[in-house]
Amino acid sequence: MLTRLMLTAEMVGLTGRSTSSIAQILGASDANNRRDHICSAILLYDGRMVQVVEGKRADVDRMLRRMQADPRMKDLQVLADTPIQSRLLTEAAGYCHQPAETLSRVGLADLELLTVRDVEAMLDYRQAA
Repeated sequence: MLTRLMLTAEMVGLTGRSTSSIAQILGASDANNRRDHICSAILLYDGRMVQVVEGKRADVDRMLRRMQADPRMKDLQVLADTPIQSRLLTEAAGYCHQPAETLSRVGLADLELLTVRDVEAMLDYRQAA
């Protein structure tokens, strides 16, 4: 059985705000997720992130423990933890290159009060693009 996690967190300091920081995050995510057969998509905006992760339960739990121990994040929240029949995502570490446009398309100004419905709308927008 597969599972889908929807997560949000505040990024500490300049994490996720520079090209080199984003490249470091995506590089590590890609390597770890390929090893663990996880697919993910991440959106970084104004010091916060939202990420959707899909994979086998044990692999997703291991990834979640890594994230909880990561000092580059704080206030990590699981918005949803849902069993799924098949994956929606196909990339080990997908990245939203136009976060402001994505947020605007789904009627959000920021990631402060994010809901599961908001994340689902972002996924729908991503799939349609």
